[in-house]
Amino acid sequence: MTDSDSLVRDYMASGDSGDLNRLGRYLHDDVILHDPNGQTGSGLDREKETWRTARAAMPDRHVVKEVVSAGSFVAARITVSGTLRGAFAGVSADAGAFEVDQAVFMHLSGGKVQEMWTIVDTGGFYRQVGGYPER
Repeated sequence: MTDSDSLVRDYMASGDSGDLNRLGRYLHDDVILHDPNGQTGSGLDREKETWRTARAAMPDRHVVKEVVSAGSFVAARITVSGTLRGAFAGVSADAGAFEVDQAVFMHLSGGKVQEMWTIVDTGGFYRQVGGYPER
């Protein structure tokens, strides 16, 4: 297992377990985050809040399928499976089980993530949990 592979797996395991204080081992304090919903923000505290919100609604499990790295760039293919147990992304609570693919692209600096892009199969998520959110 490479250092990049360990970083991705340990980062996901920290979020999945709710050990959000460990995220600082993997992310810079001023990390730049590009979310699936098209919003860009920054900061370790923002990422912790993202994990808190997601875990409250869906105590999921991320399975890292593969990690590829080239220099300071890392790409990972991940499967997220779980059950929606609370309102999330415009969908009501207890909407059911789901399994979706996710891709994460990371730029590392000094052994930590400086910038991260996350892409999730949101269409697949909405189809599995009962429809698209109301606008």
